[in-house]
This record gives sequence, structure tokens and C-alpha cells, in this order.
Amino acid sequence: MIRIGQHRAGSTLNLHVEGSLSGSRASELERCWLDSKADADPALTVKVDLSSVTFIDDRGRELLKRMLADGAELRAAGVMTRAIVEELAAEINPNRTRL
Repeated sequence: MIRIGQHRAGSTLNLHVEGSLSGSRASELERCWLDSKADADPALTVKVDLSSVTFIDDRGRELLKRMLADGAELRAAGVMTRAIVEELAAEINPNRTRL
């Protein structure tokens, strides 16, 4: 199961993700992200709250990596989720060691 809440405030899109970010569920987040970007100003800032995510598979990791590379800000609370986000950020920008 996945639940994605969206809230737009000015030029910021906040996505709150709950549940498992895996398989077809990752595709649902991708659809929300891309649909929001298509309808928005190019200066849109995307912030993704992953504090309620319980699992991330390879498909979810690849999506998060693309989102990071596109400029999205990822926020994680759990130890494993934070470690995944930091690892992805390091892959995109090897000079940056911490988020």
C-alpha cells in the first residue's frame, strides 16, 4: 500500500509518501511527480517527505535518484530511509557527503 498526499504552496509542491515505495507503488509516486511538474511553473520546488515510508525497493530507489537529480528535496526520518537518501545523493554528487 502507498498513500501520497500533495500540497502546493506557491512555487513549492510538497509530497508526503506513506507506506511501501516499491514496484507499481513507485510508479504511482512517479505519476504524481511528473503530472505535477507538467502542470507547473518551471521554477517549481518539489519536496518529498519520506518519513512515513516503510520500505524502498530498487524501483523506488531509482525513482528517488531521478527525483534528486531533477532537484527534488527528499526528507527522511528513519535510519534506513535516511541512509538510502544519503547514498543516492552521494551517487548524484560524490562531493556531497551529508544531506
